[in-house]
Amino acid sequence: MNVRIISDSTADVSRETREKITVIPLSLFFGEEEYIDTVTITYREFYEKLIESDELPRTSQANPESFREVFEDVAKNDETAVLITLSSTFSGTYQSALIAAEDYEDRIFVVDSKNATIGSGILVELAVKLSEEGLSAKEIYERLLEEREKICLMGIVDTLEYLKKGGRISKISGCFSNNY
Repeated sequence: MNVRIISDSTADVSRETREKITVIPLSLFFGEEEYIDTVTITYREFYEKLIESDELPRTSQANPESFREVFEDVAKNDETAVLITLSSTFSGTYQSALIAAEDYEDRIFVVDSKNATIGSGILVELAVKLSEEGLSAKEIYERLLEEREKICLMGIVDTLEYLKKGGRISKISGCFSNNY
């Protein structure tokens, strides 16, 4: 049985990997303008808008129906699937996927990456590799649950401005840190 690898659009993967998987896009909002991640806005356009905008963008999780459409296609094609989502601590996308997967027991396996961007991408890349090696969806799922615990995503920022705007750090911390 063919194993399809599915990811939401927040996972950073190579172009080669993106062509091998099914991507479910999340929505982004700059003010009242809605964009579909990687469909109606590119990464470059996102960062340009981020710099130009006075307010931070908001995201909207994929709803269960978005996942159901893909899961129905998986079932119709007599496939199984492994879906890797953005961390459940950052978004409700994982929960939406679980709701949609309820009707597809033993066919759809949903993995909370417990990560974002590159961290999620590492799991997606591994899932594709394991699928190409012939592992079943359940075997891939179990392996990803083990491997996600080994991923630690760290980042360095040029400015704390966006962390301050998003409420991740206090305004006072943001002011002091910009003076150094």
